[in-house]
Amino acid sequence: MIPTNTSGLRRYMEKDERIAVMQVFSDLCDQAKSVIGSSPYTHTELDFRPVAEKLSSGEPEDAWENLKVAVAHCGKCKLCSTRNHTVFGEGVIHPLVMVVGEGPGAEEDASGRPFVGRAGQYLDKWLASIGLSRETNVFIGNIVKCRPPENRVPEPDEIAACIPYVRKQIELLQPKLLLLSGSTAAHALLERVEGVGKLRNQTFDYHGIPTVVTYHPAGVLRNPEYRRPVWEDMKRIAQILGLPILGKS
Repeated sequence: MIPTNTSGLRRYMEKDERIAVMQVFSDLCDQAKSVIGSSPYTHTELDFRPVAEKLSSGEPEDAWENLKVAVAHCGKCKLCSTRNHTVFGEGVIHPLVMVVGEGPGAEEDASGRPFVGRAGQYLDKWLASIGLSRETNVFIGNIVKCRPPENRVPEPDEIAACIPYVRKQIELLQPKLLLLSGSTAAHALLERVEGVGKLRNQTFDYHGIPTVVTYHPAGVLRNPEYRRPVWEDMKRIAQILGLPILGKS
């Protein structure tokens, strides 16, 4: 029986496609065996449905690990040719807050970890001001997983290649709130064109997840006048999540 709901139909189609692919692969193996060996070719009668079912409805942990592998070996855009490491992201599973920035910088590209330079230390300070930490209740990632040369803004084709990974991360992590740091993240995930100054005073809904936009910490380091708006944004996040305000960021 074919399911009638959208997500069920998608899983059904994925499972059906996997069955067909595994059947073709098995047939090719049988044909190769008949050519190399002396036994005649016979069509396999193996039932691949149980395997396809498991692949279609695997445990979330399996999906997360598979996503990590896909990102690590990604070659979907030109950034793969200049990277040292992909930067998948870092933090806890099912966090209170998922932070999404723009892309890795030089230190992140060298280490494979997100937000580890000055901007990252500043971000950690922001989070700590309302009881948040990548060690306990936050996951931190970026719109693109490879460093753009000279830390330039990611180009549209690079964002388009990487955004499915980010959307899948959000789907699997199911954070209580999304914090989009900078205009690149806000434009990519919210599909808006306004600047951060106009977006930051609103709470958006991303597939049922409250979403707040603020300035990128690297931008605040360059422009200290953004510090007060960021502090107001952090207090608003604390209010949404019912978190204590421990100190000014």
